[in-house]
Amino acid sequence: MADSQRDVLVALLPQPRDLLLAQERGWYRVRSRELAGRIKGGLRQFTDLAFYQPDSFGPERRCVRYYAPIRGLSHARRIELLPEEIAHPRAQQLYLRIDLGPLESLPQPIPSARGRRILFIPTSWERVAAAEDINDLFIGSPIEDQLYRQLRAAGLLPEREYHVQVSGHSQRRARHYFLDFAIFCRQRNLDIETDGDTWHARRETIRADNERDNLLQASLWHVMRFNTAQLQDRLDTTVGVVREAVNKYGGVVQPDLIIRRFGPEGRLGPGQTTLEFPD
Repeated sequence: MADSQRDVLVALLPQPRDLLLAQERGWYRVRSRELAGRIKGGLRQFTDLAFYQPDSFGPERRCVRYYAPIRGLSHARRIELLPEEIAHPRAQQLYLRIDLGPLESLPQPIPSARGRRILFIPTSWERVAAAEDINDLFIGSPIEDQLYRQLRAAGLLPEREYHVQVSGHSQRRARHYFLDFAIFCRQRNLDIETDGDTWHARRETIRADNERDNLLQASLWHVMRFNTAQLQDRLDTTVGVVREAVNKYGGVVQPDLIIRRFGPEGRLGPGQTTLEFPD
């Protein structure tokens, strides 16, 4: 799928109250230090803000349902945005304020089969219009997008840019990683990484990758790394290797708790052909 531009930013609404503030007061707030350096190209490329609703939204959880046009960007202290919360510990902290037009509903909410820890997804209206699942919103490199489509078509149900928190070394400091693709299996989950040959060949990157992989392995993640040649020239073989790993670890576990296993030709076993997400 070609994307003319990234013009929609999907942002987290932590609580239903934040949706009410966007509707009634016409703004969305982000702590400035959290935003710095996270969005390539800056905020001014986006024309609209869409909202991901996490588990705090109860029956309307785990979906992108509302969007609004972006009218302006400014900075304000929290006390200026929420004067009724003068005693809040971050009352004097500087926030980014995104002024919004009226909120509207998408024709169909875009669901997430699993709970997500996201802050932002830069995407496009082309992706929003075509999305059947939140994973369809992510814009990666051409080989990442192709791998996603192949894994999805094979019934492997990958989650893109999936957040994982693991414990560090003796200090037990938590580490946070976003996996290129996560596949959840009965016995051990898979982390599939698409390694750019130049970037991941650097000595400092190799050291960081090794530390990351060791921590994930210790937390019951099986890490699989594929280089550009494997993804461009031998994609079918790569997907077959992933499928073998899925079978080794007991089959894909869908959020409906149905386990998917695959036969020698890559087909799902008897009674396992339905791949729709539950309502």
